[in-house]
Amino acid sequence: MSDLYRLLREEALQLSSEFRKASIQGRGTSQEVAEFRENAVQAFLGRYFPFPHRIAKGKVRDSTGNIAASIDCVLCAPNHPYTVSIRDKFALLLAEGVDSVVEVKPNIADKSELYRALEQGLSVKKLRRATTSMIHEYGILGEWSKRVPFGVFAMQCKAAPIETGFEIMEFYESRGVDPLDQADFIVVNDVCVFSNFVDGILNPWKVAEAGFKNNSGWFYEGWGEDSLAGFLLRLHRVAHAGLKIQEDVLLRYLSPAEDARFQIVDIALKNDIYQKCKNSPGMAPAEFQRVLRKITHPWEFD
Repeated sequence: MSDLYRLLREEALQLSSEFRKASIQGRGTSQEVAEFRENAVQAFLGRYFPFPHRIAKGKVRDSTGNIAASIDCVLCAPNHPYTVSIRDKFALLLAEGVDSVVEVKPNIADKSELYRALEQGLSVKKLRRATTSMIHEYGILGEWSKRVPFGVFAMQCKAAPIETGFEIMEFYESRGVDPLDQADFIVVNDVCVFSNFVDGILNPWKVAEAGFKNNSGWFYEGWGEDSLAGFLLRLHRVAHAGLKIQEDVLLRYLSPAEDARFQIVDIALKNDIYQKCKNSPGMAPAEFQRVLRKITHPWEFD
């Protein structure tokens, strides 16, 4: 496991470099900059989900006529038909053959950029798979498996990462979005992963033993420099498009060691602190940031 983590740390550095180079390669054209960055994330996913998986870009549709917004990275399952046109671009992307989709955003510290990504995710969550990987399709997990998993990959978030987590909750609460129709995860390279567990059975962390009141909802996971491992772990734990004959090779290598310093935060539980500080007229900005930073990095204040 340690060797895989070391390799993924190098991959994280390479991705950061690719994003910086994109600003030079696509200078003067924002669309070209975005394409270079999308290509870098697609190439990374292609290395860890090799053939017969395929990585595409475009609009996913379902059998009832729903069509999602165009998404930067579409992870096609081995059962997806080879519906490609010229230059190996997929002409049709079908919900039943898509394992997950990932929108690439360089900087979600900007709330408007974060919200644009989440808006795109809402269109993805309107899709419904006619067939799923669940043997028995009942209850919340059955409904979860019918939706196409959606995530965001970013390079930057707020200086106090938990503040981005609160903004994610704010977006969904202000629109009354059901947890099933919210994003599955949001990854910030070298920082953290925000995970949405629609049911406690999907939460891999020992939150009950830690005294957490909730085991479902949005959680902050302090992966730090190992955030790409968290990214891959979340992609392996989504509701896949179809049943797998064998367990994924990487899954057993991606979970963090028991003794790793790994901060887990129930975002909803800490939201009261955020709201009180945010609305306190006597709270200085620097003190506000210190309070927020302490939620996810308490050891910095020992």
